Amino acid sequence: MRTVVVIRPLAGLDPDHYSFAPLTVATLDFIAAVGTSQTFGYHAAHESLSLSFAPPTGPTCICDAGEFRSLCDTNGTNCASFVKSCTAHSPTLGAKGENSGDLLIQRNPTCNSGTYCGGLTCCKHKHIMLDSDQVVPPELLRYHMKFRFWFQEYKPAVEAVSNASHIDLPRIYWTTEANAGEYDIPPAFYVEGQPKIVGYPEVGPYPELTPGSSCTGDCPHGPSCECEHKITYNNTVSNMRLIYAGGHCHAPACKGIWLHRNDAGHEMELLCHQAPIYGNGTGVTSTAGIYDEKGYLALPPCLWGDEPGLHPSLLLPPNTPLVSIKKNRNTHMGHFGEMASWQMRGLNF
Repeated sequence: MRTVVVIRPLAGLDPDHYSFAPLTVATLDFIAAVGTSQTFGYHAAHESLSLSFAPPTGPTCICDAGEFRSLCDTNGTNCASFVKSCTAHSPTLGAKGENSGDLLIQRNPTCNSGTYCGGLTCCKHKHIMLDSDQVVPPELLRYHMKFRFWFQEYKPAVEAVSNASHIDLPRIYWTTEANAGEYDIPPAFYVEGQPKIVGYPEVGPYPELTPGSSCTGDCPHGPSCECEHKITYNNTVSNMRLIYAGGHCHAPACKGIWLHRNDAGHEMELLCHQAPIYGNGTGVTSTAGIYDEKGYLALPPCLWGDEPGLHPSLLLPPNTPLVSIKKNRNTHMGHFGEMASWQMRGLNF
């Protein structure tokens, strides 16, 4: 057995290095992994954990280390715990270049296995999402999908004659749910006589609201009562020219997702807004109405370019603050595993 001990001061070497502050920050999230061999490759096992600081002498309260539980299969096997790196809320809302998200300040249950209520982590291979009193059907559902791809042959540039026929558009991706990959949208308020709100059992009857929720109209029971849940994310980008932006928004609960530029002279300038569009049925009889089928929803993306009908693309200079806002309906019903990511294509310089 080989033991390695690494020692360093609490204070970082400079502002780019982390400084420990055990008197004000009692825990530190960290990740650990072990490989399978001397060959570089994917790890054999990994874990995300939390380290609690304690002074060398005297009693120490470690009750603020967070809540940790495991998620298991129905028979109690294959248990696992996790802590997601949900981005903290910055008081300056990213004004100094740091990231800022809402999930931690809203105590969103998705951030660790101790409070996790539902979502992608529950959906593993052969997991059956039924109530305990429901019978698992024996049938195996098989389905087939067919794809058709259109493409143009690439023609390289010819010096002093022509440019290349295509330019690579790298994928630009970041999440309004800020490193969680998903998040919970709780019902806006608790109604007496109903089960407590999953993930927020401490929330009392209306007018008390779950974190991130706001309501208008004659709530809680009136017909004009309407509530929405909102999360935001602040981040900076540099030297980026957007060509395509598509917000990941689960309709019909999704009210919309907005992407703003927020630097000097462009305060909260709207770059892209996506909202579900309900089809009116013209796509049934007319090819001009494709993606307009009655009973279905479309989420058209934002596009920029030189073609007629498109806004010209804008170059976002170094350290440009961007703000993403996502809103969902949650008047009487919540949603697990909601997403608010931006899947974009553009050029980085």
